[in-house]
Amino acid sequence: MMMLTETARDNAFDALATGRLAPSGWTIDRIEDDPAALRARCAAGGAGLVLIAGRQIQTCEGVEVLALASAGHFEDGLSIRTVLADLQDRQIPAVLPWGVGKWLGKRGALVAELIRADAPGLMLGDNAGRPWIWPRPAIFAKALRDGVPILPGSDPLPLPGAEAGLGAFGCLIDAPLDEARPAHALGEHLFTLRGQPRRIGARRGFRAVIAEQIGLRRRKAQPSPAGTVS
Repeated sequence: MMMLTETARDNAFDALATGRLAPSGWTIDRIEDDPAALRARCAAGGAGLVLIAGRQIQTCEGVEVLALASAGHFEDGLSIRTVLADLQDRQIPAVLPWGVGKWLGKRGALVAELIRADAPGLMLGDNAGRPWIWPRPAIFAKALRDGVPILPGSDPLPLPGAEAGLGAFGCLIDAPLDEARPAHALGEHLFTLRGQPRRIGARRGFRAVIAEQIGLRRRKAQPSPAGTVS
């Protein structure tokens, strides 16, 4: 299974579902009873993959929230407490993802405060862009002590070639899965998850991460062509 967390300006899941986006060598089928899931099959080898919809929400405090296993659309720019309350009311799993420099100062203190609230369905997110030689963030240590789940993911940056790292870092969740409603079943399980799922794969090396961060900052510094948004 692969979980998407698209920004408000991205709609790849919808494009795949409607056929506007057709990956070469793959067939994409909707799952009738689950609008947040698609089934992909490789024509050559018959391998299967379930794609799960999700969204990345930007809050006014500058802390990202990932809404998992949901095909809904969410408003950016609201307070993080408003966003989390909305997701909790709808029983949508929420993840606060780690990122380079994103949990420093006031934002780090806010994340630590939010996980102390022990909100249902709230998790932290780790990713392959945190090199294995870096020390574990203090917030992760607290989450481990308190039973707050930390979900790992590959989380590739928007750089050429980064898609090669998809699925290289993730987790194994031991739970029954309804094949007729896989996104719904996964969302229900994650919303009530306590403790740490088994981590699989590996993070990227220090040099690779530094090169990615330099490439990302160069990309952001480049002026966008007229009529586009970078």
